[in-house]
Amino acid sequence: MEIISQVLEFFPYAIIGSIIAGIICSLLGTFVVTQRVVFLGAVLTQVAVAGVAFSFLHLFNISDWLTNLLGGTANANSFQHHFDPAFYSLLFAIIVVLIFSQTHRQKILTQDSILGIIFVTAISARIMFIQKSPVAEVSEIEAILKGDLLFIGQTEVFVLLGILLFTIAVFTIFSKQLKFVTFDSETARAHGINSHFWLLLFYIVVGIGISLTTRFVGDVFTFAYLIIPSVIGIMLAKSVRQVIVIAMLVGAILPPVSLFLAFKFDFSSGPTAVVSAFIIFIIVYIYQKIFK
Repeated sequence: MEIISQVLEFFPYAIIGSIIAGIICSLLGTFVVTQRVVFLGAVLTQVAVAGVAFSFLHLFNISDWLTNLLGGTANANSFQHHFDPAFYSLLFAIIVVLIFSQTHRQKILTQDSILGIIFVTAISARIMFIQKSPVAEVSEIEAILKGDLLFIGQTEVFVLLGILLFTIAVFTIFSKQLKFVTFDSETARAHGINSHFWLLLFYIVVGIGISLTTRFVGDVFTFAYLIIPSVIGIMLAKSVRQVIVIAMLVGAILPPVSLFLAFKFDFSSGPTAVVSAFIIFIIVYIYQKIFK
C-alpha cells in the first residue's frame, strides 16, 4: 500500500499518461492487426525514432522559426523545445505511410519487402543521426528507445490526450467506412466506398498516433501495445465492438499496474509493461486452448 501511495504522489502524470498511451496504441492496434500489417507498426516506431534523432542534428530548426514567430525563448521546458522532435517523427512517419499506401498498385515488390527495406534503413539512419548528434542530447534519444513511463510529465499527458481524442473522433465519425474497409472490403466496393482512400486516411491516423506516442513512451512499448491487446481482444471477443473494448481495457489497465511493479522491483517501466502484457496474452492463449 505504501508503494502505491508513493507512486500516486510522485508520478501522477506517469500513471495518467501511461493509461492514455495504452488506450491509443490498443485502439490503433485493432486496425493494424485486422489489416494484417503488423510489421507496419514496427516500421513506424523505428521511423519515428529516426525522425527524433534527425531533429537533434539541428539542420532545420523549426522551433527557432516558431520562437521568432511567437516571441519568447525556447528553454528546456518550452513548447518550442519539444516541437522539432515531434514534428520530424511525425513527418517521417507520414512519408512512410504515403509510400506504403501506394504499394497495392504495383506488382514487382510485396508490401513486406518495402516495409523491410524501410525498417532496416530507419534503424541505420537512426544510428548515423545519433553518432552525429551532440553528446548531451544522445541520452534523450536513448531514453525514447528505452521508453520509461515514469518520466511522462504534464505536457506529455496533454499531448497524448489530444492524440487520443483525435483518434477516437476519426474512428467514431468514420466508423462505417472503417468497418467496411477493415473487415469487408468487397462489400465496401459494392457500396461504392473508395477503400483505397479510406485505408490511406486510417493509415495516416495510425502514423500520427504511433509517431507521437513513440516520442513519449518509447518504441518497444508502442509496438507491443499496438499488437498484444488487440490479439487478446480478438481471442476473447465475438464482435468487432468487443475486440475494440477488450483491447482498450487491456491497454488502459496494464500500464499503471506495470508502473507499480517497476517501481517496487526496480525495473524499467516500459519493458515491464510489455512483459506484463505478454503474460496476460499467454494466460488467455492457454485458456483458449483448454476451454475453447
